[in-house]
Amino acid sequence: MCSDPISGIIQTGIFCARNTGKVATGKDTGRLGATGAQMLSLTDKLSHNASVFGEGVLRATDAADTFICNTLKNAGKEGAADALEAAAKASNGSVVGTIAAKAVNPLLVLAAGVRVLKDDDQYSALIEETSAMGMMFGAEKLMSTAKSTLFDIAENGAKEITESKGFIEGAKNLAKQGLNTAGKWFSGLSKGGQTAAKVGIGLLFVAGSITAYNVGKAIGQKLSGRAEKPAAAGTTQG
Repeated sequence: MCSDPISGIIQTGIFCARNTGKVATGKDTGRLGATGAQMLSLTDKLSHNASVFGEGVLRATDAADTFICNTLKNAGKEGAADALEAAAKASNGSVVGTIAAKAVNPLLVLAAGVRVLKDDDQYSALIEETSAMGMMFGAEKLMSTAKSTLFDIAENGAKEITESKGFIEGAKNLAKQGLNTAGKWFSGLSKGGQTAAKVGIGLLFVAGSITAYNVGKAIGQKLSGRAEKPAAAGTTQG
């Protein structure tokens, strides 16, 4: 699959900046853990793909990777170590960065739990946060799959599309037809054009995540009966 560090850097950078602001201003201190993981993930992406921090960070992450993998292997978790190393290689990053990236969503769920506990109406807050988080994670999963498919098509050519009378399968085929067309268009761009497109994809991912969270929050407020109250600013990642 075609590696896409550019949109990943854009996404992680914006999410990290937004969450840092929320923690720093005291609006949502529960995001501290997720913000730290995003900072580590962003540093890893930049050090491996943009040479921003020089060799020092790379040496540090290499040493940390060796320690983590050796510790897992010594504990009889060779499979886990191999999986982390494979994921790091696929993302052109480090094991440390991979762990940080994977930790973001669980830490965002923890932050949502903190918001629920701080709310005067915890039952309503639980409904709202569950709806918002579920909508956002679902949208991000769809966007991630679409992005991966797009770059795979651009690198390896169009994928076979089978006709189906079923509504769900028909919708999937329609989406794949669109991705095939987009993949052909992307592969025909110049190197600069592809870079600009990847930046745009990163920005669209952020916008989609924020929109999905806000829509989910609005639905949750309808369900909880607090729709007349303004939603709290922000998203779980954005």
